[in-house]
Amino acid sequence: MTSGLYQRAPNQIACDMGGEVVILDLTSGTYYGLDQLGAQVWSLIEQPASLGAIRDAIVADYDVDAATCQRDVLAFLQQMQAVGLVQVNDGSPV
Repeated sequence: MTSGLYQRAPNQIACDMGGEVVILDLTSGTYYGLDQLGAQVWSLIEQPASLGAIRDAIVADYDVDAATCQRDVLAFLQQMQAVGLVQVNDGSPV
C-alpha cells in the first residue's frame, strides 16, 4: 500500500540507543534493531505520516533520489507492517 498514513503499532516499546533504535514487540516478545536510517523513519511515524512526507524528509537529509528513496522506504515499512510494528490507516474516519 502506497497511500494512507503509516504509524507505529501499539503493543511495542522502543529505546533510542545513540542514533539506533531497539524495539520490543510486546505481543511476540521479539526484539528488532534499526540502524540510523531506520531509526529516522521510526521517528517520523511516531505520529501518522504519509509515504510522501516520510520520503521527503529522508531525501532532505540524504543524497538519494526521490524514486529510489520511496521504493526503499516503502519496502521497509511493508517489512515492519508484516511483523506487526507498523499500521497503515487509509485516512478515513473510524
